[in-house]
Amino acid sequence: MSGATFGANIGEHEVGAKFYVRAPVPVTDPDPLRHSIGPHPEEPVSRSQTPDRTPDETAGTPADAAAGKPASTPTTEAKEPAGRPGSGRPAAGKGTAGKGTAGKGRPAGRGKPAGQGRPRPQGRHRLSASERAAIKRRKRMRAIVVTVVSVLVVASIIGVVLLRNASRDAAVQGLNVQTLADQGRTHLSAGGKYSNYNSTPPTSGPHDPTPAPCGVSTEPIPNEVQVHDLEHGVVMVQYRPGLDQAQVQALAELGRSYSSHVLVAPYPGLTTPVAVTGWTKLMAIERADTGKIRTFIDLYRQHGPEGGIPCPIG
Repeated sequence: MSGATFGANIGEHEVGAKFYVRAPVPVTDPDPLRHSIGPHPEEPVSRSQTPDRTPDETAGTPADAAAGKPASTPTTEAKEPAGRPGSGRPAAGKGTAGKGTAGKGRPAGRGKPAGQGRPRPQGRHRLSASERAAIKRRKRMRAIVVTVVSVLVVASIIGVVLLRNASRDAAVQGLNVQTLADQGRTHLSAGGKYSNYNSTPPTSGPHDPTPAPCGVSTEPIPNEVQVHDLEHGVVMVQYRPGLDQAQVQALAELGRSYSSHVLVAPYPGLTTPVAVTGWTKLMAIERADTGKIRTFIDLYRQHGPEGGIPCPIG
């Protein structure tokens, strides 16, 4: 403190009085950046002490207090817009300085910049006449392509089937295969006999309940038994006894080249050197032509009424 002594002569005595004037005490702000970036989000701001007023403006000077003068009321000054150069205060968005975003308790300067909020949805683009026409052309072209591809696929399948049938028909004509009437599939009693077959060897009709094993046999197969084999899709290759031994050997080798559904055996009384039979099919040839026989086997093997039933090698 600084003091001053004032003297006065009252009668014979000197009366002295000392008056003390309190010098302004500097206020040390623990957070000097608070007035530049706003208060801490968790620290409420007192209405009596805001960044707009200094302690001296609120409480007055000590000299005023000693003279009995009331605390001076700060005059309202026109404030410069926040953020304007020279104002000394940063932009705090809407609301008073130090409150951050208005109504949300966020520190000033942390809100979204103006014009960067959520984008407003835009209306659907209306296609022009040229764009609609282009879309129609693309759809029409796509439909044409799909149709053409489908037609080509179907035509290819039909062509393959027709070619296969044509080649098969040509092969059958070259083989001179006879197609005979189906005489049924009646089962006889074990060891029973039937003599009214419509071909020799037979191709259908009543038959024995037990078929013969496939492979190569040196003994003749009874008509009733071999018809049962034909029912299971077996192809019978039979030769007249006394055929040249080389041809017999060729027929035996052909029979062993198949794992099932081919049976080679002699047939006494055969009118031609070789006869090949399937269900309702007969091919009579003058020699052991293995090429023709293989073609017949490929066409009619396992094509009987019960084709696919196993025929183990005997």
